[in-house]
Amino acid sequence: MPSFLLAAALGGGLLGGSGPVAPASSPASAPRNIIKIAPLGWIHGQEPFSVETRLGYERVVSQHGSLMGSYSYLGTNYPFTFIGEAALSATIMTAFAAAGHARVVWTDVKTRTTGHRYQLQYKHYLGQRRQAPEGFYVSPHFSYTRAHYTFEAPDFAYKVGSRTVNRNFNALFGYQAVLGRHLAVELFTGLGYRHKTEKTYDQNDNYTGTRERETPLKISSGLNVGWAF
Repeated sequence: MPSFLLAAALGGGLLGGSGPVAPASSPASAPRNIIKIAPLGWIHGQEPFSVETRLGYERVVSQHGSLMGSYSYLGTNYPFTFIGEAALSATIMTAFAAAGHARVVWTDVKTRTTGHRYQLQYKHYLGQRRQAPEGFYVSPHFSYTRAHYTFEAPDFAYKVGSRTVNRNFNALFGYQAVLGRHLAVELFTGLGYRHKTEKTYDQNDNYTGTRERETPLKISSGLNVGWAF
């Protein structure tokens, strides 16, 4: 009987030890979802004279991979817009005086921005000691933006508009950490190709022309914070 008990104990120990014991930070307990915002977008957005309110979602799809998408609403950046409006007002006053008209001390100029931005990317997390969604990563990234601008000088009954379409194809490098159990912080940078066009319209919303805007080189950087679960 003692021999039988000893053999049973050894057998049970071998069977119980046949697989590794999962540590507290095992993949099964790691977060697989993150809901994110971009706080710096409230200071300035991707497009001129804009702010960006963004909501993103990242989902882990493999040991070292995740997919992320986001939607942003673009609005008017009032502090930066005020600076631009003051400069444009000064330009109008100078041109008005140069044309021989009575000198104008100040003219009201209004600039308004609205639009939408969509982003999609796949993240491959690097290294064997960390798994998605934490650590350094590389990522192909696509962004599509539509922005509508209106420029108005009420004193001169003048109003024009423009509609901008911006497509970006980027290669990003970043780092993401989950602090505590739920707070996710992400920093990233990268380079890419930008194709940006602008269509202009007169005060009657009639199309007046199209032109390409800015260099095709796109430099990206940003900060995201979110809730991991």
